[in-house]
Amino acid sequence: MTKQTAVLTLLLFAGAVQSLSAQTGKKFDTRDPLDCKSLKKATGSVPSAAQIKDLVTCKSEGTGGGSIFLVQNVTVELGKSRPFSSYSDVGNQDIDNSQPVYPIRGTADKYQCQPPGGSPYPPKGQNCSVRMASPFKGICYKTTFGDWSCPVKDTEDPLKGVQHGMPPPK
Repeated sequence: MTKQTAVLTLLLFAGAVQSLSAQTGKKFDTRDPLDCKSLKKATGSVPSAAQIKDLVTCKSEGTGGGSIFLVQNVTVELGKSRPFSSYSDVGNQDIDNSQPVYPIRGTADKYQCQPPGGSPYPPKGQNCSVRMASPFKGICYKTTFGDWSCPVKDTEDPLKGVQHGMPPPK
């Protein structure tokens, strides 16, 4: 295979993957996960409240294990900045350690949906489980590429208060 053929094959494969991901929500009768690539414009010394909501949403959404994971009604609070800590920030490999880190906390309605209909899947309109106002905490930081990132983790048992047979978010 020539280099040109390999590059063309790679580009065609990337386009096919992008086309599939653009239709992810359709399979689950829901909206698509928020695309983090669209958030590269989140710039400035501190992200806005709207940018933080979008950054938390895109880091929390996706697919895996035959399910789609979505969040709705995200509320977030930004704390006072602090310096990078090699102890607490070590898991974020793309973090710019010369920039301040902002603690965040909030809540979100967290959905896990399966494709509707057909055994063993639940019927359309009842194919999701949701945990309302699920509390989380995390940080917002600038990456080494100058983008903002806001990964979060649950602060309570993620199975507590889960409601089954719920309609998917649209």
